[in-house]
Amino acid sequence: MKTDLKFLRALLLMLPLMLIPMALLAQNVRVTGKVVDVSNSEPLIGVNVVQAGTTNGTITDLDGRYSIEVPSSSSLQFSYIGYVSQTIAVNGKTSIDCYLASDDKEIEQVVVVGYGTQRKEAVTGSVASVKGDIMREMPGSNITQSLQGRIAGVDFQQTSSKPGSTMQIRIRGTRSLNASNDPLVVLDGVPFAGSLGDIDPNSIKSIDILKDASATAIYGSRGANGVILVTTTRGSIEQDAVITYSGYYGIKDVFAKYPMMNASQLRELREYAGRFTNSADEDAGIAAGVDTDWQDLMYDLGMVTSHDLSVVGGTKTAAYNVGLGYYKESSVLPLQNYSRFSLRAGLDQKIGKYLKVGLTSNNNYTINNGNGISATLDYSPMVSPYDADGNLRRTFD
Repeated sequence: MKTDLKFLRALLLMLPLMLIPMALLAQNVRVTGKVVDVSNSEPLIGVNVVQAGTTNGTITDLDGRYSIEVPSSSSLQFSYIGYVSQTIAVNGKTSIDCYLASDDKEIEQVVVVGYGTQRKEAVTGSVASVKGDIMREMPGSNITQSLQGRIAGVDFQQTSSKPGSTMQIRIRGTRSLNASNDPLVVLDGVPFAGSLGDIDPNSIKSIDILKDASATAIYGSRGANGVILVTTTRGSIEQDAVITYSGYYGIKDVFAKYPMMNASQLRELREYAGRFTNSADEDAGIAAGVDTDWQDLMYDLGMVTSHDLSVVGGTKTAAYNVGLGYYKESSVLPLQNYSRFSLRAGLDQKIGKYLKVGLTSNNNYTINNGNGISATLDYSPMVSPYDADGNLRRTFD
């Protein structure tokens, strides 16, 4: 009996000692830290910091800092719009810094407007946005060819088949019979004096088209026909240098020829019209049974080639981008071709904590040669293109 009492006393004395580790495990700790963007180490304001599985939470201040009291064995969840959420175990630590990475899926829902950027669902005006990667899925000599058929309410019309020609753009139809109906082009926030054909498609990050009055109001009368906002690719602070090359080569052929009369049909037409007057060349061709298809003589395979080399990166206080581009397109018509050489550069420099200056340069040199085929289509099919020696003739009667 005495032995049992001694054992019970010893057990009661040991029980508080056994509960001490459990009490220590369940005690709260105050955790402080900073939340920054992993790409540029800039502090993120308003990040939600919540104890996992509870409603206990806080948000980061203007410097990206937070302070929260949680159990030492709990976990913290960090979440922010446009960034990938993270969960970090506390494990008794009192200082935890978090680095959040951008979520590409969320970024796609951000559009550029007159004064800056907004989330897509927050925009009340009519704005259409197309990312550069989507446009580059369809190679073209200029941006308009890549945008055709992708944006509702924006009409792209090909007014010329010459290589390098820019399409006619009409946003929600034609507004004026006498004045210009071309939209205003804004490149990296600055009104652009050139056309979309002067901008290298490989340098574009996104294109946003403002279509109604509420969206174009800040541009005044210049935005009456709509505004096209072009954002080019730029480097980021503390980004490792990235070298990118893209290129392609292709050939093109005539899809269909113009329906023209042959020699026999032309003679029948002239007889029916009562005007059977022929030139000396036509009389000689009729005697020899000539039936020339001038389009077969003119058309040939065309060639398209493109090369683009760019470098983007950044240091602790600066971001830069440099790019070189070369594009050449030869038509299915001899001597009709288009070449473009482009040089682009950008620099963003931080000066102190509150000031940043930037430089953007976009330079293009283009060569456009050749005329149309209207004169060739006027030639008579009854005329031979070759002389008596089999050489190609220079003049015709």
